[in-house]
Order: sequence, then C-alpha cells, then structure tokens
Amino acid sequence: MTYERRMTIRNSVVNWLIGGALALLLISSAHAGTPVAVPHTTQAASAFVQHREPLWMVAQLLPILIAFLVLVTGLGARLRSLCARLAGGNWFWTVTLFACIYLMLAALVIAPFDYYRDIVDLRTFGHSAPSPLQWFAGEAASLVAKLVVMGLFVWIPYALIAKSPRRWWFYSTLALIPVVFLVLVAIPVWVAPLTTHYQPLANTSLMVKIEALAARCGVSHIPVFVGGNEDTVVGLGPTNRIILDKDLFKNETPDQVMFTVGHELKHYVEMDNWRGLAIISCLLLAGFFLVDRIGRWWIARRVHHFGFDDLADPASFPLIVVILSVSWLAVSPLFNLYARHIEHEADRFGLELTHENRAMAEIFANEIARHDEPAEWDTFFLIVRANHPSRAERIRFANDYHPWEGGKPLVYRDVCKPEISGVAGRSNGI
Repeated sequence: MTYERRMTIRNSVVNWLIGGALALLLISSAHAGTPVAVPHTTQAASAFVQHREPLWMVAQLLPILIAFLVLVTGLGARLRSLCARLAGGNWFWTVTLFACIYLMLAALVIAPFDYYRDIVDLRTFGHSAPSPLQWFAGEAASLVAKLVVMGLFVWIPYALIAKSPRRWWFYSTLALIPVVFLVLVAIPVWVAPLTTHYQPLANTSLMVKIEALAARCGVSHIPVFVGGNEDTVVGLGPTNRIILDKDLFKNETPDQVMFTVGHELKHYVEMDNWRGLAIISCLLLAGFFLVDRIGRWWIARRVHHFGFDDLADPASFPLIVVILSVSWLAVSPLFNLYARHIEHEADRFGLELTHENRAMAEIFANEIARHDEPAEWDTFFLIVRANHPSRAERIRFANDYHPWEGGKPLVYRDVCKPEISGVAGRSNGI
C-alpha cells in the first residue's frame, strides 16, 4: 500500500471519528434539552394506594381507641393499683411499670392488624413483604426501644406535674429537649446499625466528587455511609452524616447519584435536622400545654369513670396518649406541608449545585415505572401523609428549573461557591 493510500485511509477514519463524535454530541445535547415525560399512573397503582389509605387511618386510630377504652372503663385505674402493689408502693416503679405494661398490652392488641397490613395485604396485591420472622423481629425491636425510652424518661413529666402543677408543661419540655436530641442521634447512629449494615462509601472516585461538592459549600470533610433503604441525612452536630441507599448504585446512573448527593448536601449544609429538633420541641410544648388544659378539664367531668382525680396519677397515661395522638393528627398536615417545602428546596439546591436536571427527572420517572407507583398524590395522601413533593411535581420542576441558562440569580448562590472547572464533574455548579 502506497504512502498516499495510507494517508487517505487515515484521513477518512479521522474524519469519520470526528463526524461521529459531533453527531453523538448533537444528539446528546438535543436529548438533554428534551423534557422528561411524566409516566402514566397505572390503574393498579391508583387502586392500591386508595386501598391502603383506610388501613393507614385505622393504624392511626387504633392506639387512640385503645387508650380511650382503657381510660373510660376505669381499666387504667385498676392497672395502676396492680402496678402499685407490684412496686410495693414505690412511686417511680409504679409510673414506670404502668407505662411499660400499657405499651405491651396495646402492642399485643394491635399486632394482628399490623401483621395483616404489613404482610397479608401486601402479598395479596402482589407486593413484596417481610417474612413473618423478619416482621416479628422488627416489631419486637421497635417495642423494646419504646420500653427502654419509656422506662428511662416517663417519670420526668409525672414528677414535674406533682412538683409544679401550673408550669409542668413548660418545665417538661425543657427537660425532654436533651432527650429528643439524644434520640435523634442515638437511633440512626447507634441503634439502627445494630439491625442494618452500614459501611463507609468505598467508591474513591465518587467520594472525591462528593468532597469537591461539599468543599464548595464550606464543608471540608463529610461522612458518607452506604446501607439501609433510603437516602437521608441523620444525626446532629458531630454525628451528622449522609446515608445512601444500599441499592443506589444499581438503580441510578453516575449523574443521578451526583444529583442525589447534591440533594442530601442541602440537608447537611443547611442543618435541616436542627430545624427538626426545633419543630419537635415546639410540638412537645404545645402538646404538653394541651394535655394540661384538656386533661384537667376532662378529669373534672369524668372523674367517676376514670377512677382518678389528678393528672399526676400514673393512671392518666392513657389520657395523655389520647390528647397527644389526636393533637398530632390535627397538626400533621401543617408538618407535612413544611416537610414538602424543605424537600423541594433540597431539590432546588441539588440542581443549582450539579445542574443535573435530566438526571433528577429520570430518577423519579424511573421510580414510577419500577415500583408501579402513582405519579401524583391524591388529595387524602397529600394532606395527611405526603412529606415529599409528588414524583410528577419533581419531574416538572427538574424540567423547568434552570435559571443559570438565562443568567438569573440562584437562590443558594451565597451558600456554595461556583465550581472550579474540572473539579466536580461536568456540571457548572452554583
């Protein structure tokens, strides 16, 4: 083969490669600019959600009904007398025994319904469900955790009711805020790993990109663990960490993983868990105040049915359960509304940080198709249960939100610095 012939072939190959690369780039660019369609919600998915909604409501009302019946039948007063005899008249052990025995009895009454909802009903509709042994282990672990918390701390509000009948609700809130802090740290950081395997992120290249994103937001080192069934941020203060779903790398592309990390970085950088602690503290204060006002009013009018005449009596525990549970059901729509706002802002933060609009939209489109779930929330779910925007809403937001393309100011421009070219992947960042 002559030199000229070789050069002609080489030039043809080079031109073909360049042309192919340009074509792929144009196709990729056009594809990137195409909005991701919201998948259609199947009739089966809608029917399943509507079927599960009454079961969810029953699960909320059953504990209230049990507490109400124990209260109005005088069973609570008889149980308190039994506990007092078992405790030899010791006040502390009477309170603790009553609360723990009540919790165990309520759990036994509710267990058949929970088993039906968590296993039988799910399998009837063709959904995956835990084995009976797994379900029992999970329920037992949850009950043990509740008993430990109750045994350690239930005496605090009762002691304060007896010591300061007029201001106990305020002092109890102050006393229990450190307990809430401990629970928010202990459960995800120390208790959850006892039953779920977590390990530090082993993907070195991904960790470098995550550290680069975090550095742009003023965080020099960010702990990232893999395990469990959700992407979240847990802990408070020095225990704060990002948890990535153990199946994240099976279900998401590298671009999608980077958006997910960007979303969780908002919770980490903006310290959303501290906001959660503040909200829980306010709810505790309001709940204890209602217990004081409603509880004393109710006791004064039903003392003969209840079998006690003082809120400081351990037999008032079911009364407290009723008031706090009903109060939570009443306020939960507002809590969910705020939670959806926080999650929406985390989506915005993730997009401004990574510019992975299409990746974000495809995450939720794939979830709809993979799990056969509704794209939109129905009215009931939206009001009383939804603590995240619907997947359809998140897809539309990803399609439409790109202010950087028009040079508009970004919401989180003062939180994270612009990306230095080539440091954290292909996105331009904030």
